[in-house]
Amino acid sequence: MKPYYEQDGITIYHGDCRDVLPHLPAVTAIVTDPIWPNAAVEFRGAGDPVWLFRAALRCLERAHTLPKRLAVHLGCDSDPRFLLAVPNVLPFFRVAWLEYVRPHYKGALMYTGDVAYLYGQPEPSWARARVIPGRMILTKNDFASAKANGHPTPRQLMHVRWLIKWWGGPTILDPFVGSGTTLVAAKDRGCAAIGIETEERYCEIAARRLDQQVLDLGV
Repeated sequence: MKPYYEQDGITIYHGDCRDVLPHLPAVTAIVTDPIWPNAAVEFRGAGDPVWLFRAALRCLERAHTLPKRLAVHLGCDSDPRFLLAVPNVLPFFRVAWLEYVRPHYKGALMYTGDVAYLYGQPEPSWARARVIPGRMILTKNDFASAKANGHPTPRQLMHVRWLIKWWGGPTILDPFVGSGTTLVAAKDRGCAAIGIETEERYCEIAARRLDQQVLDLGV
């Protein structure tokens, strides 16, 4: 199975996650923004997102590579009932609130931020990480650059970095990688990561974003 992109510990596969997942090595965590039931955009798989999400997780179960942690990143207006697809071997841990410093509006809805549902077992506590917080507030809303990446429903990079810090690990998987925000965040955190995407145009966007990353030298 040939990667679409592979560099600096980050790998992208172009294809259906159900075909790719059985061939992947084990990872420590999934951090993903899957197709959700009330999506306004006609993504591939939006016709039955519950079945798609369950099928992806079962692929990992059958291959005995289901990781010990899962973070599902959703908008605050995304219907969470499809999360019943998460297998019982990954117990629910908590909800995390990923807030915007400046809300915006979607009709009558004041959109104040995103939500993440955390499943599985936390890492053993260590200095400066004795407990896992449940709230992150952006220092700035970066919608302009997020939209510029070409994806209709981008997530905020700072939110995903935070999720990986608290609920990730040395190796990350995103079976629905979109424009690659999870991979960019993992690279920023020094983690290896694998992403899978059915749309080649988004694979190309993700690869381009990764190539544009520069090392933070603390300057």
